[in-house]
Amino acid sequence: MENRPIPRAGEFYMHFKGKLYQIITVAAHTETEEELVIYQALYGTYKTYARPLEMFLSEVDHEKYPEAEQKYRFRKVELCENAGDHVGIKIADEQKSEEPILEKSSEDIQEITPQVEETPENNIEPLLKFLDASDLNERLNILVQYKDQITETMLESMGMAMDCVLTGKTLEEQYYELDKVIRTKLQYEKKPRI
Repeated sequence: MENRPIPRAGEFYMHFKGKLYQIITVAAHTETEEELVIYQALYGTYKTYARPLEMFLSEVDHEKYPEAEQKYRFRKVELCENAGDHVGIKIADEQKSEEPILEKSSEDIQEITPQVEETPENNIEPLLKFLDASDLNERLNILVQYKDQITETMLESMGMAMDCVLTGKTLEEQYYELDKVIRTKLQYEKKPRI
């Protein structure tokens, strides 16, 4: 495995087949201590995956996938605003060595727009805004503002971002549980510590 930076929570990576994922964390396997990347799909049902760090950072098997244009199985990308309501993806320069990750110069950074249909269940804007929020008040406002657009999978990710596991059986129960967690944290953050 080349000396590539370890993925960090909140970063975005694109799989060589074109799907977009967000890093949740890098965890240690309880039995083997092997490092695992925990990451979530930003499409479909927003499923969460675990993959060994070494495999996550490895190169694509070009014998098995000769049509793959990407050097690595996953490459770091950054989200950027495009015209309209679309979010574009810019390939991040994650290499610290002199060898560029792209075959193009840094002035010619490639822009990619994900092939995601604009449907309510694929709208991840509430989740991205929640994760990018700078404080608890902002997170609470986003939760309230996007209440009708938030899915169960988004709530699960939002709960993880708040260091809690939502145990409600229905979407509504989980929503109010997360709302209560944020309001409780806000209440106790405002009180001076003795």
